[in-house]
Amino acid sequence: MRGILRRLHHLERRLAVAFIALCLCLEWGPLGRERAQRGIASGPPFVKEVALTFDDGPREWGMPELLSALRRLGVRGTFFLVGKFAERYGPITRSIRDAGHEIENHSYTHPKLYTLWVEKIMREAERCNEVMNALNIPEPRFLRPPGGGFNLAVFRAVRRMNMILALWNVNSADYTGKSAERIAADILGNVRPGAVVLMHSGVPATVEALPAVVTALRGRGYRFVTLRDLWNNGLI
Repeated sequence: MRGILRRLHHLERRLAVAFIALCLCLEWGPLGRERAQRGIASGPPFVKEVALTFDDGPREWGMPELLSALRRLGVRGTFFLVGKFAERYGPITRSIRDAGHEIENHSYTHPKLYTLWVEKIMREAERCNEVMNALNIPEPRFLRPPGGGFNLAVFRAVRRMNMILALWNVNSADYTGKSAERIAADILGNVRPGAVVLMHSGVPATVEALPAVVTALRGRGYRFVTLRDLWNNGLI
């Protein structure tokens, strides 16, 4: 009798898993294809390209130094800006654009998007896009959720807005107070072809680490590109 009950319990669990999978497929279609179409964490693994991305800007401090370092190194970065900061520091936002960098969406108030319902997630992204439009910034195509946290609601919002979820596969963890040497070593130890590197605006050690990172990766044959370049050769 116990054996029968055990088998029934296992069958119930399998049926529950199958039911959840069916619901996901009805909502999303094949999940692998949906995620491939709507999200990016890295580029093609056979091309020596790397995208340097900078979150949480624009900051009131540290931006001129970061932009100056990128200019000297001849590197275009991808900046994920928080809408309320972009609005508050409009001239700094325009200076990022004028320097030739790509500007993308990091929400308006920097909440944990996965804790919100779909319409609220969309409004966070829309308000950020509205700020960019008012500043004459090209409309963002990528949305990076603060902290990288996402769920199906975030995917659904991204799909409804015809945007792309932007993640990363190399985390510099420069926000933890690490030294420039440690930041550079951690990036260089993890970069592979198609890497998307997460860094942050307003971190002095990140600015200090950039020359070592760029010089070493160029020595390995890497080319620095924006996220749009990495995605479908920039054809978005």
